[in-house]
Amino acid sequence: MSKYILHYFGANGRGAIPRAMLTYAKANWTNDIIKKEDWPKIKKSELCEYEFLPVLEVDGKKYCESIAIDSYLAEKFNLMGKNPDENYQIFNLLGTFDDFNVQFRPYRLCEDESKKPELKQKAVDRLKFFIAKFEKKYVELGKGKYFLGDKLTLADFYIGVALIGFCQTVNEFPFKEVGPNLGELVERLKKNELKEFYEKYFFQ
Repeated sequence: MSKYILHYFGANGRGAIPRAMLTYAKANWTNDIIKKEDWPKIKKSELCEYEFLPVLEVDGKKYCESIAIDSYLAEKFNLMGKNPDENYQIFNLLGTFDDFNVQFRPYRLCEDESKKPELKQKAVDRLKFFIAKFEKKYVELGKGKYFLGDKLTLADFYIGVALIGFCQTVNEFPFKEVGPNLGELVERLKKNELKEFYEKYFFQ
């Protein structure tokens, strides 16, 4: 059995999806939490090829860049789609991660309390926009047990983990308003496939 080490900060962010997949697959893995005070040194070390986290080690071999790590683990654990069209849908979702960050970063980093409400509203509006888009896609794909029908895929880890992380950032979970079917999918995942991850590794 391969030995995995995931290096990431003590937060959800880009480390949440690989943590969730490693947990679901019951892999032999170590959750290496990088402390903020250690980051400047680690950033310049051989561990970080591009000076970013997460970094995944597999039997001593290093893998970096979050989408590459996510897709690598999905392939290893049979969590990719059944055909190129389904894989497109998966990467379509993953591609929105940076779109979220562009809107959410100003709110997260803002230290001027007078500006935070406006920045938060912009982030919430964007969150609702994407959830509505994901809801429409999910319904068009058949509104099945999982996002892509009858097979658990990386798409479900994005919806059930990364998207919830963005909701948590602004303390808004607008599924009833703009994504009721998607909200039901999230709840099913949290009670079943993602249950252990939420109990052990999701940062509240």
